[in-house]
Amino acid sequence: MTRCIPVLKLFVLVALATSPVAVPAAEPVDFAQDVLPILETYCVGCHTSGDGEGGFALDSHKALIAGGDSGSAVTPGAAASSRMLLMVSGKMEPAMPPEGEAQPTDEEFSLLQDWIDQGANGPASKLPCKRPLRTPEIATKDTAHLPVTAIAVSRDGKYRAIARFGEITILDENEKPISLLEADFGKVNAVTFSKDGSQLLVATGVAGAYGNALLFSVASGTLEKEWVGHRDTLYAAVFSPDETRVATAGYDREIVVWDVASGEPISKLLGHNGAIFDLAFSPDGKLLVSACADETAKVWNVESGQRLDTLSQPEGEVLAVDITHDGKFVIAASADNRLRVWSLRSTDTPKINPLLATRFVDESPLVNFSITPDGQFIVVLCESGNLKVLRVSDWSQVASLPKLPESGSDLCIDADSRHVFVSLMNGEVAHRSIPKLAASKDQDVQKLLPIYLDLGELRKIDESAATHVSEDVFNSAAVVDVPRGAEITGEISLPAQEDFYRWTARRGEVWAIDVDSNSEGNLDPRVAVLDHNGNPVLRTRLQAVRDTYFTFRGKNSSQTNDLRLFNWREMSLNEYLYASGEVVRLSMYPRGPDSGFNVYPNESERWTYFGTSHLTHALGEPAYIVRELAVGESPTANGLPVFDLYYDNDDDPMRIAGKNSRLLFTAPHDGVFVARITDTRAEGGDDYGYTCSIRAAQPRFTASIDPVKEKLRKGSGREFTVRVDRIDGFDGPVVFEIENLPPGVIANTPLTIEPGQRYAQGTLYIPKDHQGWVGSRSPLITATAQIHGKRVERTVGPVGQLEVGERPQVIPVLQPSDRTVEAGKDWTLQIRRGETVSARVVLDRQDGFDGEVKFGNETAGHNTTQGVYVDNIGLNGLLALQGMTEREFFLTADPVSQLGRRSFFLEAQTDKGITSYPITIEVLP
Repeated sequence: MTRCIPVLKLFVLVALATSPVAVPAAEPVDFAQDVLPILETYCVGCHTSGDGEGGFALDSHKALIAGGDSGSAVTPGAAASSRMLLMVSGKMEPAMPPEGEAQPTDEEFSLLQDWIDQGANGPASKLPCKRPLRTPEIATKDTAHLPVTAIAVSRDGKYRAIARFGEITILDENEKPISLLEADFGKVNAVTFSKDGSQLLVATGVAGAYGNALLFSVASGTLEKEWVGHRDTLYAAVFSPDETRVATAGYDREIVVWDVASGEPISKLLGHNGAIFDLAFSPDGKLLVSACADETAKVWNVESGQRLDTLSQPEGEVLAVDITHDGKFVIAASADNRLRVWSLRSTDTPKINPLLATRFVDESPLVNFSITPDGQFIVVLCESGNLKVLRVSDWSQVASLPKLPESGSDLCIDADSRHVFVSLMNGEVAHRSIPKLAASKDQDVQKLLPIYLDLGELRKIDESAATHVSEDVFNSAAVVDVPRGAEITGEISLPAQEDFYRWTARRGEVWAIDVDSNSEGNLDPRVAVLDHNGNPVLRTRLQAVRDTYFTFRGKNSSQTNDLRLFNWREMSLNEYLYASGEVVRLSMYPRGPDSGFNVYPNESERWTYFGTSHLTHALGEPAYIVRELAVGESPTANGLPVFDLYYDNDDDPMRIAGKNSRLLFTAPHDGVFVARITDTRAEGGDDYGYTCSIRAAQPRFTASIDPVKEKLRKGSGREFTVRVDRIDGFDGPVVFEIENLPPGVIANTPLTIEPGQRYAQGTLYIPKDHQGWVGSRSPLITATAQIHGKRVERTVGPVGQLEVGERPQVIPVLQPSDRTVEAGKDWTLQIRRGETVSARVVLDRQDGFDGEVKFGNETAGHNTTQGVYVDNIGLNGLLALQGMTEREFFLTADPVSQLGRRSFFLEAQTDKGITSYPITIEVLP
């Protein structure tokens, strides 16, 4: 027999009872007051909606009357013929309740029989939500310590609430109990003080029965209000900022907003598919965010109840959520060990709230978090008992507090933003102090300021004729002392040979060490910097903040595109990616279902950073998003590795010098340093000669141009590209301008190559009615930059041999989405960081040309600032199909996008490349 049978047996016994107690009662039997409690006691444990044995449910009148897989169980008005009661009497199999199960009393039998004979009527009114859960009572041992399940502190720090099952203790600032709150509640899942600390809001309930929120007076301990409207226990109850409303949510997957004054529900927010664990109002009270077991957080309009966005990036239950004090960001902690931050954009209407940051915090789920009252830090409680502190200004982890002795359930931060209290499952409250931390990265540690030298001409040294000193610290190898600024000629004549050159440097001085193989030589040089004891000199330390691995296929040592990485949506542009000792930088997001990241410089061969060398990476090879630790900064214990990088290089990181080595060295202190030169493959011989320069670094650049190569076509433009090669660490902007441009030709100059970038794209445009000129023109382009306070100018070369031809087959014209602008006129498209906007490209086709027009794939947008890109391109890129005269397209501005104005155009892949008239894109905060 199954345990689900007791319910049916109960009813049949009542119906067939012939004793005097079965005589119909004089008073009507009420389903809600009389019948339902009996069903809940003996039946509902096995017969509930959606999971009832035999398809039979008894937790509602409607389900009971509907019957189960075997048909109807109750015959209204005829208890004696009701199949359910026949089974209870044992006259119909299976009999129930089974032997050994609790049996209904004679009085309960009579009530059920009378109810059926009276017509088995349903409840006269809506069933009460709050009903006692009928389960056996198990006494708690006197020696047991009840877990502390929730904790809160008042804004002024005068009161602290400590919640245990069935009771809440209020302490004053001296840890003295001032009141004990007791009421009809079970496990307390959340407590919150009102602004003035006079009231305490409690989220509680009974699992499987109901959820209720209670409002207590802190001073007297009396219950002032109660909100009951949920079908299961509550996990969250929060005040609106003006405290006129309360929002509640819990296991029944519903959010209810209540009016505090009347106690009545205002709205019900539906849409989650799991238990709702946390709620938070925006500072202005217009928005509500929710955290759910369905692995999402949602943003709601409180007034209308409309869902404005679903934040679906988490890969585990979202256990806690909040909005920063300034209302700009949504923060969520989840069971996938990560804290996520979104820019809050959907403040009035539905919008995408872009994911701003993802931080791997711990090797265990994140249980809860709290923002410090000063708004500068976040303290995260982890299931492992770890407490981590993150900084709001850059979302980086800055501290780990002493580990908790037991699992924590909740936390709160005192008004001074320096003390954390954590409720523990062993019945105790742990206290931790937040150390004094820098509110911004720039305040962490004083940075080492670079010093650039002018040492004049390099002194030439022939290694074979130089004075050698044999020292044990260098494995008794010969060490050559060289002056400050030297060019050395040497040779790796034996396999595994190491050459050492020693010089003096002072703290902060920046040195460039170049090692070039002789022309036609076989040497593949490698250079490293050692200290006076022969130990590698530490360049920097990198803290891993997210883990990933290469998917789909491996990567060779030069590829810049299609780096497919696991969990790539958690990564941001300009972040550093570490893999097996190589560090690259993310330049462009995957731009479709069949693509990966591009890394800098987004063309040709890839750059590396921190002097690391280019490597090949295998499918499945682990990799990490990393951040550089400041000098003297201790790494945070986030469960991910820390990588020490030394001054060591195989190939030029910027790929200018090919396989030759380039190392930029900043002396960490005054002292003697040694350059070690080897062959990467540990080979040697007569044709393994080299030239090594140990010189003062001279930040500079060289500039080049891909000129216009085709005739300018009337009503359209032609593209040209300018580039810079950055030398000795120069990383600033470079501006390009054209001299003596022919009259009537429009250029989108000056062009600026942004800091850290390699190229910019320009266009030369002529109107439809341009009369042209005789022969060709060759305007020159120049490049300028500010380096160490000086204006550095370079002549780049001609922008092209310019000639004028007739109009092309199609002229692309950029237009706003909501209006039309005269062709050949500039207009401004504004876009905020983290947002996507739309525009149109209108095609002015010549008669007879109706073919498709392609504008490219991931690089369809030309000359955008870093982080602004044409979005939603799909597999075919930005494409106007055959016969189309107009195509909408989308532009997205990443949160890292440079603020300001920049020209933008599209290039149609017809007539050997025809560009639109350039418009202006303005990126706003």
